[in-house]
Amino acid sequence: MIEFPINLHNLHHFKRDGEQFVADLDAGVVIPVNEVVCDILNACSVSETDVIIDTLADKHGSRSVVFEALVFLSKLSEIGILFSMDQPEIEPSPCGERPKIFLTAGVLENRKTASFLLNAATHHLLTTLANRADLYLPLSETDNNRQEIKDSLRAEGVQPIFFRNDRSFSSAKFIPQDCDGILALAPLTVGEQVFLKFNRHPVILRLSNETLMRHEARNTILERCAALRNFDAFACDASWTQTFFSDFVPDLDVFHHVPYGVDTSVFRPMDKTKCKHQLSQALGNAAISQKPLVGIVSGLPSHETFHFLRKLRFANPEFNWLVIHSTLEDNFTGDGCVNFFNIASLQDKEASPFIFNALDALVFPTILGSSPLLLLEIVACGIPTVVWGYAEPEEIAGACRFIQISPTLFDPVDVPVESISREIRSLFKTPDEQKHLGQKGLEAVSTYTWEETIQRILCLFGDLQNRKTRQSTSGRHRLLFRKHYNSVCGEIEAEAFVLSKVPTPVDMEQAIAMTLLEEHTPMAVKTVLESICKEPERAEKILENLV
Repeated sequence: MIEFPINLHNLHHFKRDGEQFVADLDAGVVIPVNEVVCDILNACSVSETDVIIDTLADKHGSRSVVFEALVFLSKLSEIGILFSMDQPEIEPSPCGERPKIFLTAGVLENRKTASFLLNAATHHLLTTLANRADLYLPLSETDNNRQEIKDSLRAEGVQPIFFRNDRSFSSAKFIPQDCDGILALAPLTVGEQVFLKFNRHPVILRLSNETLMRHEARNTILERCAALRNFDAFACDASWTQTFFSDFVPDLDVFHHVPYGVDTSVFRPMDKTKCKHQLSQALGNAAISQKPLVGIVSGLPSHETFHFLRKLRFANPEFNWLVIHSTLEDNFTGDGCVNFFNIASLQDKEASPFIFNALDALVFPTILGSSPLLLLEIVACGIPTVVWGYAEPEEIAGACRFIQISPTLFDPVDVPVESISREIRSLFKTPDEQKHLGQKGLEAVSTYTWEETIQRILCLFGDLQNRKTRQSTSGRHRLLFRKHYNSVCGEIEAEAFVLSKVPTPVDMEQAIAMTLLEEHTPMAVKTVLESICKEPERAEKILENLV
């Protein structure tokens, strides 16, 4: 029998006079098909044979009709119709038995729009992960700069898998059976979302807080939450991401804090006087050395950043300010009191430790849009920090002064300028507190190594694999929904039964959940149940008994 997943030719589905057809544009033939064959073709490039059989047997009421369709497709495959047997070259691992992790192709596309800081962090993550696992990335053969891409990925320790580019050719064919999981380092494309439904491997979606400045990105996360299976998860680079989404998703267990690492041999305390002098010369601003210098990581859109800075500067004329960023438009200049440091190149990155050490304090927001990597690297230089936002960051808990604001879906964010000003002035009046916070920050950040980051990812894949094996494997039930007249109360009532030799009545809400679970994830079903039940606890209890 034909084995799936398998790649398809360039196919076109159409209907004529009530019948369905598939045109194989590569082979130049038109094949009449039924609904079962259509369903198989829709799933065969991304799912295994036994998964397709189980799923479609439930849908069409019989395994025999699915087997009959598979026999039909097998005969077409033998004569070169519908299916492609092309195979890419996959080099064997030189390191023996190691975890195998499949990367989604969106990581390369994301590099074109992501900030330099985020791209540098992703590069570091991949090169470190490649020391512990075999990494595979599927790519289209039509890329004009194939050799350049290949050399770049090899430098990161990633093995590219090039395959023919056509709309029916799926990279899922090349996921090894013994794959430990799929890692998405960029938001999933529409095509890649099939990984969340049809494959049997755990999926970890890397969630960068920096990308969540836009509402479109936040809505995308809410959509992804509903699509996650019990053995999928988000790996958040910021601890406060969960705090924001806590009011909007039914289960926070899908979020896991996996911060980026910090190279503390590079980001470390240095001679502050010398660093201030170097920064003063670089900016051509002698005032840098004359007043305390406060670093600002805004996390806000450009127009809100400037509004925030005007208010902060007006309230605190005794300070100099340095805005540190990697995402704002680079179309502005500073003045005597406000300066900007844009980390947009390797040269900027190499200068960062000296710039950070010139600071006397840092103001950092734990809101969507702020880079946690900047927080860790600046704190690693021994800089005392005032934090405002949704939650005190777990990364440096107890090593900062924190100002609470409430998470909101609406713009603009209500920035507590008065409270920030008060905390900064108080901090500069107590040198012992500055020293204490700086030391506590160094102790906290010392635990965030790149090796620890990779260990968290591999452990998370292991936990998700265990969760997959523990999930219920019980057979699906056939259900009957009907209405009947209750002569006692004189009303029409609805009821549900599990069909068997002796039909068994079942609670209506539970029956709805059982039906929805055949096509949807527990997260999505929980959202529906909460809407129906109006009781989150009841919805959770129903799912506990079913999943």
